[in-house]
Amino acid sequence: MAESQLLCLEDGLMPPAVPESRPQFYYSEQQRAALERLITDGDGAFKNLLKDENGQDFLSAREIKTITGTFVKYPSEEDDGANRGSRNDSGSLRSTYWPQMSDTEVPPLDIGWPSSGLFKGVTRVSVFTHPPKENSPHIKEVTRKLIQESCKVVAIVMDLLTDLQILRDLFEASKRGVPVYIVLDDQGAPLFLDMCSRLKVGDRELKNVRTRTVKGVGLNLSVGKIPGNVHSKYMLIDGDKVMFGTYSFSWSSSRMDRNMITVMSGQVVDFYDNDFRQLYAISDKLDLFKVFHISKPQTGTVSRAAVPKRPEAATSRFQVNLGDVKVPAHKYHNPKYLLALGQIPGRTEPLQDFLNKMEPPDPELEPEPEPENPAEELENLTPVPSPPEKKQSKKFKTLTFSTKRWKKGKKDKTSDTVIEESAANPSDDASKHTLPRDETRDTLKKKKRGCGCLFKKS
Repeated sequence: MAESQLLCLEDGLMPPAVPESRPQFYYSEQQRAALERLITDGDGAFKNLLKDENGQDFLSAREIKTITGTFVKYPSEEDDGANRGSRNDSGSLRSTYWPQMSDTEVPPLDIGWPSSGLFKGVTRVSVFTHPPKENSPHIKEVTRKLIQESCKVVAIVMDLLTDLQILRDLFEASKRGVPVYIVLDDQGAPLFLDMCSRLKVGDRELKNVRTRTVKGVGLNLSVGKIPGNVHSKYMLIDGDKVMFGTYSFSWSSSRMDRNMITVMSGQVVDFYDNDFRQLYAISDKLDLFKVFHISKPQTGTVSRAAVPKRPEAATSRFQVNLGDVKVPAHKYHNPKYLLALGQIPGRTEPLQDFLNKMEPPDPELEPEPEPENPAEELENLTPVPSPPEKKQSKKFKTLTFSTKRWKKGKKDKTSDTVIEESAANPSDDASKHTLPRDETRDTLKKKKRGCGCLFKKS
């Protein structure tokens, strides 16, 4: 109902008439009576009434054809009585004429919606037209790129959505987990369903898609209602971008019509965010699974695991005795202590078995792993401070003496035998590395003295 009509309902208040020359002019009782005459008696009676009251013809030929073709009569008293009886039986009809709350719940945005109310930065604007100007991209290219780059949400309010390429992009976004909300004009919904059936959509495509229909404001008359249309055309991307303009998502609109779109980002997006949620709340559900006879995919519900009970123990003020284990009281009463005991949801086991698993293994019981290359291990050995045996030290001295004489070229046979014996016993190599520091220094000094004598003799 118009605001002027609501003002007339108040007692003792009759607002002054607003002339047509003023911008505040909106409602005219003369035009309402002329519309009723048009619907009941036709175009001739409509024009005669305006002529008798010195009014101007305010409807074009196209509007007259649309109004007479879409007018909906109110249900008769018989139909109304049958509907009332069924509603009274079900108990869904409110007892008051002006209910405090709506009969239906507000539909939730159940598949996700980005948080709003935060500052989104400075508003930035880009304008695109068809045909393109100044080497700018086509408006359909801009639209498809926004959908393909989306990662949080895609929300569309459109009068006509029949473009196959755009529909494929929306269903591909749905398959990769992006929530897609579509609010269509009630008269354009059948055309949308026809194009979806041509694409042969399945449960994977429709899993993250929610579709609803909404009607225009319309005009209520005494004999019926003239419905209205939705001409809002915009698309929200990820809660931080919005595209709006005259472009409808159809093939003819992108190829043959002249259109203009504006892509905006920044704080202005909050206005479109609120407007979309309001339209979504007053819209009617369009269940695509039911229309195309597709079974809904089963989504597993995550149930919270039951918190395990604490082990029974003798408690005191400062300490808790769990059998052989004593635990401080502040740790026992901490919920994190359940994880330390291994009492998490799943297969349970006794406390002592868990504590036995936590003990480090005994190194004497387990054999040490054999090295892959024993030669490298011997080279990397470090000196041990324990004193070696005397036999090993003498053997090392004879080995050093034999090598010296072998270097001089004397007694080759004895030197060769000594070298072969030393190579046959790998324990001798180990003994070289296990010599104490004092003896290694003595052997180095003797070698230096021997080298000095050789140089003097030469």
